[in-house]
Amino acid sequence: MGSYVDISGFSENTPTKIKRRLLDLGFTNGQKIRTIRKSALGKDFMVEIRNFILTLRWDLLKYILVE
Repeated sequence: MGSYVDISGFSENTPTKIKRRLLDLGFTNGQKIRTIRKSALGKDFMVEIRNFILTLRWDLLKYILVE
């Protein structure tokens, strides 16, 4: 946690609705993302992208491929 990584794309099995939503939130190729914190159960993650802080469930983040 804490270091920036580049988004390289999405998993091949990403549902269209989820991919569209992640793109709307700014998760695009080449964008830098950083994990700030995770919940006690490890299902929710606080991430920083484009100078915004978002909390997303692992169900969504697992589709994002990083370098």
